[in-house]
Amino acid sequence: MIIKNKAIFLSLTMLFIMAGFIIPHKAQGAQLPINTATGIKKLKTADINAVILGDSIAVSQDASDPLTTGWDSDLNTLISRKYSHRILWNNKAKSGTLVDYCLQRAEEIDSKTDAVFICVGRNDRNFYTPGQFCLKYSDLIWMVHRKAPKADIFCIVEPPMVSSDDSSFTAIRSQIIVNAFNDQANSIDVWSDFPIKQRDLADVLSDGLHPNDAGYKIMSYSIGKKLFSIIDSGK
Repeated sequence: MIIKNKAIFLSLTMLFIMAGFIIPHKAQGAQLPINTATGIKKLKTADINAVILGDSIAVSQDASDPLTTGWDSDLNTLISRKYSHRILWNNKAKSGTLVDYCLQRAEEIDSKTDAVFICVGRNDRNFYTPGQFCLKYSDLIWMVHRKAPKADIFCIVEPPMVSSDDSSFTAIRSQIIVNAFNDQANSIDVWSDFPIKQRDLADVLSDGLHPNDAGYKIMSYSIGKKLFSIIDSGK
């Protein structure tokens, strides 16, 4: 009987030890304030400062004029119409990059930043397994939490592309949504707001991958819809 109880005790001890290794980011996050979407809500009364981390879509590649027809510019148009204020962008994204580049640039985020938009993952599908991407993406979210504790974090799932290869992005897409939920961030599934039919999708993409002006408008609408629901939630 004593041997049986000892075996149960050891088994429970091992479970607790294993749990400590399974959720390291939660352990780190326990020392940080829970993200309550306060930075983005400042738009009701003032302009806010936001950082963009990501790849080619984050910099609105293939827009006719990224400064005026990119998703961030279109989003500001929607915001200013509704709240008479705007987001002051600091775009640290770069075409052709991976989540690793975002981790490097996240080190530069100012502690007074109000919001951070992460738009990366499509290129990573060719270099990392979903599990590897998950760990790096989680590290990125928690680095942002540490650098700017009061900033709201928005994890953007990038648009689909006209290719059978888009199926390889499915696991990464799901991982971004799960990571955002687990790591106290907000996911924005832009992918789901784009056309499902390949012919219709091709009409809003410039090269089968990057959105054109019409595509970036869809992207800005998708992001704006999420932001407005948070800002007007009253919580």
